Amino acid sequence: MTSTPLPHNNRTQQLAHTFRVVQLTDLHLLADAKARYRGANTRAHFLTALALTQRLKPNLLLLTGDLAEDEQLATYQWLYKQLTASGLAWQWLPGNHDNPSLMRQFSPSHFHQQTPHWQMVGLNSHLPNHTQGRLAPQELALLQQALNNPKPLLLALHHPPVSVNSQWKDAIALENAAEFWAKLKHQPQARLVIFGHVHQAFASKNYHSHTLATPASSVQFTADSNTFAINQSALPALRLIRLKPAGRYSTRLIYFKI
Repeated sequence: MTSTPLPHNNRTQQLAHTFRVVQLTDLHLLADAKARYRGANTRAHFLTALALTQRLKPNLLLLTGDLAEDEQLATYQWLYKQLTASGLAWQWLPGNHDNPSLMRQFSPSHFHQQTPHWQMVGLNSHLPNHTQGRLAPQELALLQQALNNPKPLLLALHHPPVSVNSQWKDAIALENAAEFWAKLKHQPQARLVIFGHVHQAFASKNYHSHTLATPASSVQFTADSNTFAINQSALPALRLIRLKPAGRYSTRLIYFKI
């Protein structure tokens, strides 16, 4: 069965009511332009992803943590310069490898943003001196503030609030995930939860929320493995999300080569 195309004016109207988000995660950038992260030139990876994002023309570029591998001011300066020059609207969140204090010299490390039909919240799950994450009281308060609004909600953070079926990854996930889900489980407006950290694609349904992990823009870890391993054949990716009226959305991963 073939579908009948929408009239042009209907397609244009639909696009006008759609808010497009691109998620990039786990950049692992380094201040030294010649340095490598697990053999990868992460600056080149990021610049390729950024150019692809510009072609997609999103309303927002969202970077969900582990932006820096070395927690150096110069790394964030370089990243901020690229983001500013891109002409894109953007938000960023810290991961376990980041330094939120340095990030805040350039832009906040969490956010609550409204779109015509959705709201978006970015939570800082960084736990100092730990690989796992935790939502501090002020982050939970920001979450509750958003949940007080019945508008459809996209939530973003670095650490997974769910098991990804990998013993070593699950051990370094969000420590207070139970507290997180206690707030969400009776909130049907919490439609989407997106995260990084695991360097792989993942999807599950928790209560009313579609939970999604996006592959890294750097290197990928082997999925469903109980011990650390790098998947040398897996490509980096970004996630394109279309937020539509009435709580509707669509999403897809776009893989790219360096």
